[in-house]
Amino acid sequence: MDKNSSMVKLEEALTDDRIENIKKVTKEVKRHFIPYNDLVKTAASTKYPAYNLMWNRDSAYSAIYLNIFINNSRNSDLYDIIKEDLIELDELNSRLINTLWEALDFEVKKIQMGGYDRDISGNRSKIGINHILSRFDVDNEGVKRAPNDVNEAITTRSWTMQYDSAPLILLATEEYLKNHDANKIEKSIDIIKKDLDFIVQYIYNFHKTPCADAWEQYYYYQKENTVNGPLYVGKTIDSYTVSSVYRGIKSSKEIAKMLKIEIKDVDENQVIDFLRSNFVFSDEKRGTFLAKSKIEFGEVMPSIGAEEIEIFSTFIPQDLEEYRKNTLKVIENELFDGEFLPIRYRFFGKYRNILDRYFGRGQWFHLGLQYAMYLKENGNYEEADNIIKYIESKIGADGTIPEQEVITRKLVDDPDKFFEKNGNKTIECLFWAETAYLAAASKLRV
Repeated sequence: MDKNSSMVKLEEALTDDRIENIKKVTKEVKRHFIPYNDLVKTAASTKYPAYNLMWNRDSAYSAIYLNIFINNSRNSDLYDIIKEDLIELDELNSRLINTLWEALDFEVKKIQMGGYDRDISGNRSKIGINHILSRFDVDNEGVKRAPNDVNEAITTRSWTMQYDSAPLILLATEEYLKNHDANKIEKSIDIIKKDLDFIVQYIYNFHKTPCADAWEQYYYYQKENTVNGPLYVGKTIDSYTVSSVYRGIKSSKEIAKMLKIEIKDVDENQVIDFLRSNFVFSDEKRGTFLAKSKIEFGEVMPSIGAEEIEIFSTFIPQDLEEYRKNTLKVIENELFDGEFLPIRYRFFGKYRNILDRYFGRGQWFHLGLQYAMYLKENGNYEEADNIIKYIESKIGADGTIPEQEVITRKLVDDPDKFFEKNGNKTIECLFWAETAYLAAASKLRV
């Protein structure tokens, strides 16, 4: 596509229907922000009770996407159309950053009070009390542990141990500070100065060890002695998570410069070396690509995950550029499979029976939007626009965007009956997907 036709495509992209969709989704996103004093609660979903909590990952991505949306809108004709909404969202987003740092500080204090164990071979280093857990709640008293997660602090390899939590908050903060004066998040500055060095050392210390992945899962279990006796525990490490640590370290260094904080030096290139040594996989059908998962002290598992889009669109480890195109080709072939939205992951070979069974294996909206943003940034406006148009056809009358879409011919067994218990429908509203839409749609205007 030549430059002139690309510009025509961009001019055509913002139709009256798209303006109305952006307006609807903007109002829906604003409904997710529930103020509690100077903090905000942004529930992952307002229509699914189990998601009435804040996830570090969902909220941090949403903060990043709102920053993108607001900045793109300021540089396009969108600004005059929804100016008041943008001003309000910008203020709410600053409170979201503050809330995420309150949650991080809550977790850091818990780790330090619990007797932080840096020895990755020791049993105590594997339990929740040593880690930043993935979700929390907010009320008038501030940040608190999610009620159902109280026991996770004494659980070995808890599903709430997700190492991308801190890196994504660091990235959201870096991006926010690039576009705002630090006094907009004044409440967070003292916390950042106090905790930044600890957080960087923490994520680096554990990046070679198992944790639950972007989908809160492990894919291989072995029995080992734990603080609670012999138990089967998760043993997988994921390329997405490791890549997030790489970017978190880089973001921490940028934050330290902007806020004039001294932190101990950590070499993020060591993280890249670990990725290159442990996740590169080749087979005759797919060629050489970056696999999703590996077993701790074991083999790389033939696998691909749609969350790996973010390795190359958000975390961007330059030294892995040679694997970018083919990894994304494998994602297109194996996970999109000719559709506008991808399933989350697929395993091959002797691990092919590992299936995504959540809600019967749906196709996820925010993952399609993440890929649309990647496509646009790499010059493929038409494919990006096609994905966005498809998603726009699924937006609810109230501006909600679902978590996923289930296609009957691709259904698999759902042992926990999530789909059936939810009235034979998917989760109808996901904050992460809605903010991703605003970011992706606005990218077509700049």
